[in-house]
Amino acid sequence: MLDIQHLSVSYAGGVSALSDFSLHMERGEVVALVGESGSGKTTAVRTILGLLPPGGTVEGGTVNFEGRSLLDLSRREWGRLRGKEISVIFQDSGAMLNPIRTVGSQFREYIRAHSALSRREAAELAGEMLGRMGLPNPESILASYPFQLSGGQRQRVGIAMAMTFRPRLLLADEPTSALDVTTQAQIVRQLLELRDACRTAVLLVTHNLAVAAYMAGHIVVMRSGRITDQGDREHLLRSEEPYTQQLLRSVPDLGGMWDV
Repeated sequence: MLDIQHLSVSYAGGVSALSDFSLHMERGEVVALVGESGSGKTTAVRTILGLLPPGGTVEGGTVNFEGRSLLDLSRREWGRLRGKEISVIFQDSGAMLNPIRTVGSQFREYIRAHSALSRREAAELAGEMLGRMGLPNPESILASYPFQLSGGQRQRVGIAMAMTFRPRLLLADEPTSALDVTTQAQIVRQLLELRDACRTAVLLVTHNLAVAAYMAGHIVVMRSGRITDQGDREHLLRSEEPYTQQLLRSVPDLGGMWDV
């Protein structure tokens, strides 16, 4: 479904952000990119989305989604693809919402931008998606402004919007790092439930190796724009790669997600 081969990306001044990056994903698979800040994780996601910041340049490689090159799409083609076939969840979904408009007005606009549904139908679908995310009283959430919601509620709104059209690929960029531990666990479970229900492939970006080990069938360890290690959880637990061992030592030894 998603096939990336030997991708290299640089920023202004020739600064290399990604070097010889390759990744393959199938439908319904969860893959995690882990590593410290600046390791190239977000650059990989931005390249897949066609949203590199000014100065970002693809120096080489290929990015194919369902047999189509994402590096050659026009703006109109991206408009049909983003939000429907490929969706994204950000670290703080509240940041993508307009603070002076209600959640409902923005959710309805998002739905109608990608479908032919009426305003009433879009409102009903928005409420249904919030209900699936376990949010009590969806009507109240839709009538609220983003600042009136908690961080966990805003993140659930972001996930609900991202999953509305059952995308083939979901890019989750640090979706739990801004949340408390209890809410993190709830969001992780809901993402996996949605994956199971919709057979959506999930590319998870995180610095938290414990979250990656719990969610992903395949984990890619990155450092300085390069892949330094990869494999399933058992492989990483036995890995002798120094940076992987460093990441493992940084995980608090309190049980929880590792005891699965």
